[in-house]
Amino acid sequence: MPQTRVSFEIRQKAKRLRHFATEAETPLWYELRVLKADGFKVRRQSPTGPYIADFLCFDPRLAVEIDGDSHETDQGKRHDAVRDAYFRSLGYQILRHDAPDVLDHPRHIAQQIKDETATCRSNPTRPLRGHPPLRGEGEFV
Repeated sequence: MPQTRVSFEIRQKAKRLRHFATEAETPLWYELRVLKADGFKVRRQSPTGPYIADFLCFDPRLAVEIDGDSHETDQGKRHDAVRDAYFRSLGYQILRHDAPDVLDHPRHIAQQIKDETATCRSNPTRPLRGHPPLRGEGEFV
């Protein structure tokens, strides 16, 4: 996995976000922790570079975002697009769920996330990074 620099401020913000979870993140985190018994690993409020993912699975490279009201504004949509592009450049697939859906069906959403990780693991054509190296970015084999 490529190393990304995470500033002290982003690490502190991630800690605060873990401590003060949103109303939708709490039940989903509980359900995801129940699934950990099956070998399913996920991190909550994980800093990666200049961004923080709500939930992050490192093994199949899956980022899960819970979209609340702040994601519906123009500024929120622009921020999400830039963050999604950053995570895709690192080889992550992004799953988005609306906060009301997570509140209503946290167990179902957690199972969908687990199923998606199994699909990603079993797909041999999925690239490890966002794109193959361009001329000058790496070696061609």
